Amino acid sequence: LTPSPRDIASFLRLYQTRIDTSVLGDYLGEGGKDGDEVEHYNLIRFHYTSAISFVGMNVEQGLRHFLTNCGFRLPGEAQKIDRVMTTFSQCYWEDNAGDHGRCPFHDQDTVFLISFAIIMLNTDLHKVSMFAAPPGQPVPKQKQRKKMTKPEFLNNLRGVDNSEDLSREYLSQIYDSIAQNPIAIYRPPENSSFLDGALGKKTIKFSSGEFGHIIQGNVDLAGMIKHVIKSVKPCQELLRGLASHEHPYLTIKNNRKNKKKSRRHLVPEELVRSAFCSLWHHFHGTINSALDAAHLDPKGLENCLDVLMYALCTTICLDLTVERNAFASQLVRVKFFRENRGLEEDDINVHRPVSRIRDHLDYKNDPWYMRIEKAAESYHENAKIAALDEVDNMFKKLHASLKVDSTLKKEMIKVARRIRNGQILLNDPTRYFLKEGLLKKKCNRSGRNIEYTFFLFSDVLIYANKSGGLYKIHGELPLHLMKIMDLNTVRQKKSFHLIHPRKSFVISASNTIDKATWLATINASIGREVKRKARIEGARQNSAAFDR
Repeated sequence: LTPSPRDIASFLRLYQTRIDTSVLGDYLGEGGKDGDEVEHYNLIRFHYTSAISFVGMNVEQGLRHFLTNCGFRLPGEAQKIDRVMTTFSQCYWEDNAGDHGRCPFHDQDTVFLISFAIIMLNTDLHKVSMFAAPPGQPVPKQKQRKKMTKPEFLNNLRGVDNSEDLSREYLSQIYDSIAQNPIAIYRPPENSSFLDGALGKKTIKFSSGEFGHIIQGNVDLAGMIKHVIKSVKPCQELLRGLASHEHPYLTIKNNRKNKKKSRRHLVPEELVRSAFCSLWHHFHGTINSALDAAHLDPKGLENCLDVLMYALCTTICLDLTVERNAFASQLVRVKFFRENRGLEEDDINVHRPVSRIRDHLDYKNDPWYMRIEKAAESYHENAKIAALDEVDNMFKKLHASLKVDSTLKKEMIKVARRIRNGQILLNDPTRYFLKEGLLKKKCNRSGRNIEYTFFLFSDVLIYANKSGGLYKIHGELPLHLMKIMDLNTVRQKKSFHLIHPRKSFVISASNTIDKATWLATINASIGREVKRKARIEGARQNSAAFDR
C-alpha cells in the first residue's frame, strides 16, 4: 500500500467491513494541520466518495445512500460534517449535473446547502424528545417539542439556488420522503432483533478460519446473512465506481531481452509472474465450479469462458508450464462437455474411425491441442502469437456454441411448462427439445387411430393429449433403443412403423411431406443419441480400467 490518497481510499473501501463505522467516519472528516495535510485528506475523501455512483438519484436519495450504505457513520463534530458534506456535494454534482429532473441546481454550492437542510430536517422530525413522560402517560402539551412543518421547510430554502427559488414540488418530495422514512444516520446495533426472531439465533463454528467450508455445530443464520450482505454491497459499489475511471494497460518488461533503460510504464515480467503464480488457483477453482454445474447452468459456464481464455493466454505468455496444463485441461473439460451434449462435431481428427470412443484424455491427441502445446513450448514470439490466435479462435467457437446451448435450455423450459409434471423432463441436463406436432397413433388392440401431440427431444419421444390446459403424458420412449420403418404401401403412404422394446405401433401424419420431415428428424436424433451413449459408456469403461 502506497501513501497516495487514491490507494488509501481504495484500501478503506475494500476493508470497510472490518473497520468500525464511527472510526472510519471520524477519519474521513479529518482536516489536517497544514496545507499539504489538508489537500491530502481532501483527496482521500474525494477518491473514497467518487467511487460511489449517485447517477439517477435526486439529492435526497443520494444523501440517504451516502450516509447509510457506504460503510461509515457521519461524525458528530460540525467541522468534520462540513468536510464530508462538501465532498459529497462535489461528487453528486459531477454525477448528475445536467439532469434537470433530479439535479435542478445551478452549482454544487446549492447541493451543499440542500444536503445540510435535509440533515437538519431529518434531525428535527425524528429526534427523540428530551421531555420523556413515564410509560403510559402522555407528554404535557407545554413540554411537547414543535417539529418543522413543510411550509417552514420550503420558506427556509427560498432563494437558495443562486438567489432563485427551487421547485416547490421538488422540495415537497424531499420533505415527504424524510417524514415518512428517516435517514438512519446513527445505525442501530448489528444484532437486529427482527432477523434473530425471524430466522432463529444459533451458534456457528467454522473448522478452518472465518470462511472455512466445513461447518461444525449449529449455524447463526441471521449473522451469516448479515455478514454476506455487508460484504457484497461494498464490493458492488466499488466495482461500479471503479468502472467509470480509466486504468491504462501496462506493458510487461522482459529483463532478459530489454536491458536498455526502459520507460516508466513498463512492468517487470517477474513481478507479473509472481502475482499470477500466487493467484491463478483462485481462477482455476472458480472455473471448476462453473464446469461442475455447467449441465444445470450453461450461462454460468459461458460467463467463465473469458476468464479461462485470459488465464490460458497469460500462462502461454509467461511460460508457466504447470499452470498452462491446468487451464488447458479445463478447456478439454469444456470441449468434452460440448461433445457429450451432441452439439459439437468440428475439429475432430478425420482419420480417426467413427467408432472410436473418446474420453477426456483422448483430446490431448487432437490437432487443436497439439498445435497449442507446440506453439506454447516454443521460445519464439511468433510461435506464441500463433498459440494465442489458436486459443482465440477456439474460444470464439465455444462462445457461439454455448449461446446456442442457452437458447435450447430456455426452449426446453418453455415446453416443460406445458406438460403436466414436465419438470421431470428437466432432470436430465443434456436433454433439449427438437420438434412437436400432431400425429395419429394406431391402437394395437382396437385398431382405432387416436390423435396425440408428439414431443421429440434429443433422447426421448413423448406422446400426450391435452387435458385441463396441460398435456398429459401417455408414453415415453428412449431414442437409443428405437427403430423407424417407412411404410410405402398404397394405403399407408402417410404412415411409418415405430419399433421399440417397450411398445411398437404405426403412426400416421397428415400428409407425405409431414411424414418425411418426422422420419428424417427422428432418424437423425436416434443416430446422435446412439453415438452419445456410446461415447459416455466408453469413457466410463476406460475410467474403470484406468482405476484398476
